[in-house]
Amino acid sequence: MIYLLAVLSVFFWSFNVIIGTLLVDILTPWQIAFFRWFIASVLILPFTWKSLRKNYYTIKRHMSLILWAAFWGISFSNTCVYYAARTVQPVTLSLIGATGPLFLIFWDWLIRNKKLSGQQMTGLVVTLIGVIFVILFARADKFGDISWRQGDLWMLGTAASFGFYSFLAARKPSHLSQFSFLSACLIWGTIFTIPPFLYDCWAHPIANLTLETWGILVFLGVFNSFIAYLFWNYALEKSDTFKVGLTYYLMPVFSTLEAWILLGEKISVLQLVGAGVILGGIFLSNYPKKI
Repeated sequence: MIYLLAVLSVFFWSFNVIIGTLLVDILTPWQIAFFRWFIASVLILPFTWKSLRKNYYTIKRHMSLILWAAFWGISFSNTCVYYAARTVQPVTLSLIGATGPLFLIFWDWLIRNKKLSGQQMTGLVVTLIGVIFVILFARADKFGDISWRQGDLWMLGTAASFGFYSFLAARKPSHLSQFSFLSACLIWGTIFTIPPFLYDCWAHPIANLTLETWGILVFLGVFNSFIAYLFWNYALEKSDTFKVGLTYYLMPVFSTLEAWILLGEKISVLQLVGAGVILGGIFLSNYPKKI
């Protein structure tokens, strides 16, 4: 059940690269980010207001953790996706973003000196090979080399910052509820987006948004933000960060199917082969040792 919640989080997040592509000519990255997190904050606040007041001193005591998590996991990480979507195709974005769990494991090793079992390392290597295979042999980028490198860096920034957020979220105080922690992160994450949002509104005034655009933004706020982060944080709290992190490798699989269905992008046989290797690595890392 816990891993199902993690998979659902990844499924909702996989739409991020699709939405970034759809909105790239309508809103700036910071405008998308502000609307997304503002909607999510407004939705969660009625359910967590009493809990936030009750846990005020606990939140204040751990404010540094919340601020770091809010900035890297809410404000910065996701905005990088929208910058990357300006120059890179959705499938490629998801493949680069799939390196997120590698950074989670890196932060765990660097800060906590956590050791991995041989089976976990094998699963990690197999999964990584699958991602590299798809990137090197199964991609059909239509953008130039310079643009691709810009998008690549933005997406690597997403992966690194999200890995750090996942590491911080797993360190949440046990006596602070997921709702309260997530609500505090969403509120502060939204606050961090206000200055660049206001600047972008001055430099790039927002035109009249269609009902379809508002529907996309609401989807971002409800499923891609509120529900997905709640599920992900809960999974990190209740299970091993390595195993939860590996479900993130499903991102290219989901995004590729979504790009095919919604955007009409073609799926090659090599992409399917790479997706199979990725799934095999996830299965190997989560397979019980005793069997």
